[in-house]
Amino acid sequence: MNMGIPYELKKCNNLRMKITVKNTCLVFGIALLFTTVSCVKDKKIVDEKPPFDRKVMLENIGNEIIIPNYNTLLTQVQALNLAVDNFTAAPNDINLEECKTAFLNSWKAWQHCSTFEIGPAEQRILRANINSFPTDTNKINNNIRSGSYNLATASNLTAKGFPSIDFLLFHSTLSSDIVLQYTTDEHAEKRKQYLNTLVAEIVDQVTYVNNQWIASGGNYIGTFTTSLGNNAGSSIGMLVNQLNYDYEIIKTNKLGIPLGKKSLGTPYPEKVEAYYCGKSMDLIKENFNAIEALYLGKTSSGTNKTGLDDYLLHLDAKHNSSTLDAAIKEQFVVTRTAIAAVPDPLSSTILNNTTLVNSAYIEIQKAVVLLKADMPSALGVLITYQDNDGD
Repeated sequence: MNMGIPYELKKCNNLRMKITVKNTCLVFGIALLFTTVSCVKDKKIVDEKPPFDRKVMLENIGNEIIIPNYNTLLTQVQALNLAVDNFTAAPNDINLEECKTAFLNSWKAWQHCSTFEIGPAEQRILRANINSFPTDTNKINNNIRSGSYNLATASNLTAKGFPSIDFLLFHSTLSSDIVLQYTTDEHAEKRKQYLNTLVAEIVDQVTYVNNQWIASGGNYIGTFTTSLGNNAGSSIGMLVNQLNYDYEIIKTNKLGIPLGKKSLGTPYPEKVEAYYCGKSMDLIKENFNAIEALYLGKTSSGTNKTGLDDYLLHLDAKHNSSTLDAAIKEQFVVTRTAIAAVPDPLSSTILNNTTLVNSAYIEIQKAVVLLKADMPSALGVLITYQDNDGD
């Protein structure tokens, strides 16, 4: 006779099944929890990349770009000083030509230092003191005639530096005319003294800045490479500001003002940099190359190392559907081509082919938004200078 499963046994079996199901759910839940935690940890490992090494970038820019370029500039202005001494001691066509060559080499070397108006250069207001243009020829001639002047005053900023030497060496296309001003002219001795004084001041300024940068001198390189923030007074903050400031000098002072962008379309070709020697575009090219090299971290020997481009790539900064770095580099290529298309003397080209010069101006302007708005925003840097330009 089938008595069936006793009630107590059924109850016991049901209890075992419930316990088994609960235990299985518990094990599954714990496994799922650990899997989830593991996935989160794995995701964090993927997302958390190491911070960008700002020190490596600053060491490259300081030791491989800034200091070598100041060394080159110092070498060139010392050579210019020697050439001017030789010329003023014996004014003749040969010595004048050597003077002109040394001068142009120095002015080109300056274009590779102009961007670095920080630290020692900022203390000396180097850019204004040695490269304020257009030069004031009336003031230069008055200074020479009087023989009494103080080049340290603000009123003489446009009567000294490279632009004023440009006038003194190149104001006539005939070398014989220039030589006469240093030989038979009634103010010949005063003119020689003035030329020597202008060059000596540049040598003094550059020597000071160069010595302040190097480790065996003022060791500003030590300060520069250990200021790792991105605030206004940090090395990165100053570099980004000065890169933009110098770039806008190309856009506005070297091209825009002579082209008539600040005078309702009326051109002022005589306001170009290097008006007398006619090498304005050569200097713009050198200046542009220097700014691009700073961005790329390209050393004075031409090697690409850590620069601002690497910093933007690390941050994965975007511009439209591409990276910001790619957008900047692409615009640099287009701008370089546009600049190269403009022949010297720029003052003549402004009058004879305004469209060509304006095309270069437009391409230069396009990079301003990328460099002055997008890049600082990505790097967390505040642009602190005012240009009232409207970009």
